[in-house]
Amino acid sequence: MNLPRNPQTSLSTASQGDASRAASAERAMSGSAAAKTAADVTDAADATTAAARSSKLHRVSPRMHTAILWIIAIAIIAVMEVGVFNLAHWRTLHTPSIQTGTTVIGAGLTSADDTRATSATGTFTVSDPDTATIDIPISDATTGGAAELHSIRLVPDSQGWESTTAEFYTSSDAVSSETDDISWRNLGAGVWTDNERTLTYTKLPSTQYILAGQKSADNRTSTWLRISFSQETAGSTVSLASFELNPTVPMFYSPLRVLIMLAIAAFLICLRPGSVLWRRRLDVSSRGHKVAVGSLIAVQSLVLLAVSQMTGGAFVGQGVSFGWGFQHWFDPLQYQRLGDALLHGHTWLDLQVDNSLQAMSNPYDFSQRQALNRSTGAVYYWDHAYFQGKYYCYFGVLPAVFLFAPFEALTGHWLPTWAASWLLSVGFTVFAALLATKFVARYFPHISQALAVMCTLTLMVANSMWYYVFAPSFYGIPMLMSMMLTAAALYFWVSARRDAVSGEWAGLAKFADATVAASTDTASTDTNAATAAAAATTTAAAAQPLGTKLSSWRVVLGSVLMTMNVGSRPQFAIAFLLAVPIFWDEIRHTRQLFSRSSWRLTLAAALGALIVLVPLLGYNAARFGSLLDFGSDYNLTAFDMTSQRPSKFLMAAALFVQLFQPVAISPRFPFVQTTDNALPLPCEPSLGGIFAIVPFTVLALGFWMMRRQLKAHRVWGLTVLCLALAAVALWFDTSIGGVNNRYYGDYAYLIALAAICVAACMEEALRPDGRRDDVTATCATAPARIFAATIAAMVLIGLFMVFAGFFAPGRYEALTYRDPVLYAYVRSWFTGLCM
Repeated sequence: MNLPRNPQTSLSTASQGDASRAASAERAMSGSAAAKTAADVTDAADATTAAARSSKLHRVSPRMHTAILWIIAIAIIAVMEVGVFNLAHWRTLHTPSIQTGTTVIGAGLTSADDTRATSATGTFTVSDPDTATIDIPISDATTGGAAELHSIRLVPDSQGWESTTAEFYTSSDAVSSETDDISWRNLGAGVWTDNERTLTYTKLPSTQYILAGQKSADNRTSTWLRISFSQETAGSTVSLASFELNPTVPMFYSPLRVLIMLAIAAFLICLRPGSVLWRRRLDVSSRGHKVAVGSLIAVQSLVLLAVSQMTGGAFVGQGVSFGWGFQHWFDPLQYQRLGDALLHGHTWLDLQVDNSLQAMSNPYDFSQRQALNRSTGAVYYWDHAYFQGKYYCYFGVLPAVFLFAPFEALTGHWLPTWAASWLLSVGFTVFAALLATKFVARYFPHISQALAVMCTLTLMVANSMWYYVFAPSFYGIPMLMSMMLTAAALYFWVSARRDAVSGEWAGLAKFADATVAASTDTASTDTNAATAAAAATTTAAAAQPLGTKLSSWRVVLGSVLMTMNVGSRPQFAIAFLLAVPIFWDEIRHTRQLFSRSSWRLTLAAALGALIVLVPLLGYNAARFGSLLDFGSDYNLTAFDMTSQRPSKFLMAAALFVQLFQPVAISPRFPFVQTTDNALPLPCEPSLGGIFAIVPFTVLALGFWMMRRQLKAHRVWGLTVLCLALAAVALWFDTSIGGVNNRYYGDYAYLIALAAICVAACMEEALRPDGRRDDVTATCATAPARIFAATIAAMVLIGLFMVFAGFFAPGRYEALTYRDPVLYAYVRSWFTGLCM
C-alpha cells in the first residue's frame, strides 16, 4: 500500500478539490437557476406583452365608447318618441265605433247673434258658465246599446280664437230630451286617482284629444256625454267646429321634444363618470374653454329670451288694472314712471293720490284701505311707497337711471319690463359664467372640466333669475340688476391678481402645482402625520402670491360695482365683505392693500365706492328725509310694514320652508306642484326650499367636514363668510317679507359659492393622486364614480326644477292662464300616460 509522503498536504489538496467541485456544482446550479429565472422572466414578459396586445385588440377607444353611448341614446330617444310620447295612439288603435243622437245645448251657451244655440258646433258666447253645456246621447254603433268611451276629440273653429277649456262627464241614464235630472259622473270616475277630465284644446291638433279613464264595470259604458265649459268666464268665447268620439289618436312627432331629449342625452354622456370632461383639468386660457363659455352664454341668452315670452312678454298689455283679491289698483309700470319722473326732475311718481289716503290717520292700515275702497271706490296703488302725500317707487333707482330713463330719452317710449328683465339676465349670465370659471381656476387648479361645468350651471340656477324672466315685473328688475352687479364685481376681484412680470392673470395654480405634486409624492411614501402636516403647510405657503400684483382698475371697478347694489337691491351690498378673504393674501402677506405702500390703490377703491354711495344716500334723503331710509316701510301692501313684523316664534318654521321644504312631486303633468306654505305670515306660492330645488347647494352643509381641505386651498374663511352672509340675508328677508321664492336671489348665490368650494375639495379628496390630463386620471375608484354621478344628478334635478316649475299651475303667472296654448301643447306629450 503506498502512502502519501506528506499527509497534511495531501489532505489539503483533497479538500481544495472537493471545494472546487462543490463550487463548480454551485455555479452550475446557479447558472441553471439564473437561466430558469431568465426564462421565467422572458415567459412573463411574453405573457404580459401578449396580454397587452390582447387588451389592445379588445379595448374600446374612448371615441368608440362615446359613439356606442350615442347609438344607445338615439335608440332610447326613438323608443320614447314613438312609444311613450305616442302611447295614446297605440291605446286607441282598435276602439269601437260610436253613434250619436240629437244634442241638447245648455242655456249658458249663446250663438254669435246672442240667440240660444241650437247646434252643437260653431262659435259660442258663455252667458252662464254653470249651464254652458253640450249634452250628446251616444250608443255603440254595432249593438245599439250603451257605448264604451275611450277617447274624445274636440276640434275648434280656425278663426279668431286661441283656446277653450272643456270638462267631460258621462251618464248611463236613459236617453231623453231633458237632461236636468240625469246623474252625471266625471270622465275620470272608476279609477284609483282622479284621472284627467279637463281638456284645454287649441288649433294644434295634438292638443285636441283626451282619453277616458272609466275602468269599473258600473261606469265603463255610457249613454250620455256632457261637454261643459264651466271653467270659462261669462262673456268668453268658445269654439267647437266638430267633435269625434273614440277616434284613433294619430302619431305626433315633435322636433322640440326630440331636441330636449338630445340635450339631456348630451348632458348624461358628456358628464358621465369617467368621461373625458372628468379626466381633464380645467384650463381657462385654452381656446376650447373660451368657445365653450361663449356657447353657453349665447345658448342661455336665447333660452332666456324664449322664457321671457312664455307668459306673453311683449304681447302683454301694460296698464293699470284692479286687483279684486286685495281691493287695490295694480300698476306694473313703476320703473317706467320712475324713469319718466327722473327725466322731469323729481323723485315721486306721477300718480294721483286719493284724498281719503291723505285723510287717514294711518294710511298703512290695510284693512282700513280695503274697507274704504269697497264703500267709496277709493283708488289705492298696490306695492307703492306712500309718503307725505306722494307715491314713490321704493325699489332701487339705478335700473331707472341706466335703462328706463335713457330708453325713454332716446326713443320717446317706455322700455317694456320684459326687455329690461332679459337684458339684465343676459348681463348676469355673462358675468356669472366668467366668475364661476375664474373662481375655481384660482382656488382649485386641479378641478376637472366636468365639475367646473357643474359649478357654472349651479351658479346659473341658484338664484331668482329664471323666476323673474318667466314672470317679468318691477319686482325682479332690481334683483336682476344686483345679481349682475355682484357677479361682475366678484369676477373683477377674483381675476384682479396678475403676474408681477408678465402682467397676465395668475391664479393659485401658478404657484401651487409643483408643491401639490411634491406633497402628494411625500404623502404616498410617508404616512406620518407630522410629515403630512408639514407638506400641507409647505403647499399653503407656496400658494401665497409672492410673485403677483393687483390690477388696480379691476379692484376699483369691483368696488364701484359692488357699491351700486345700494341703489338697486341693498341686500346684495353685504357681499362687499367678501373682499376680505378674496384679497387676504394681498392684505396680510404682500401688503398690496391697506398699507402705507399701497395707500393709492386703497384710496382709489374707497373713493370709487364713495362716489357711488353719496348720491344714492342723497336720493334717499331727498325722498324720505333720511340717508338710510329706503322707503320699504311705507309700502302699501297687505300689512302695516311701519310697525308689523312676523312673530319671531315662527322664524324657525319659516326658515325651514325657505331652506328645506321638500318639492311637491306629482305623477301627472306638470309633475311639479307648488308647496303649501300655510304659515301665519306673508307667504307666496313656492316650489320648495333652496336645498330641495337646487340640490347641489346641499354640499355647502358639509363645509365643516372639509375644513382641512378648504384651509389648504385658502378658502376656509371665504366659505364660512359666504354661509354667514347668506344666513344674515335670509333672516332679514324672512323676518320682513316672509316666505317667497322671489327672495332666493338675495342669498342663494352665497350658498352656491360655498357649495362649489366644498364640491371641489371633495373631488380632490377622492382623487389623492391629483389630476392628470390622460386616461389614468379617470374616476378609477367607486367613491369617485359615485361622487361624479351624484353631482351630475344634483345639477340635472336643479335644471329640471327650473323648467318644470314653469308649468306648475299654482304659481304666480301660471302658464295655465298666461299661455294656455303652450301649456296644452306640452301637456299633450303625456296624453297616453293617463289611467
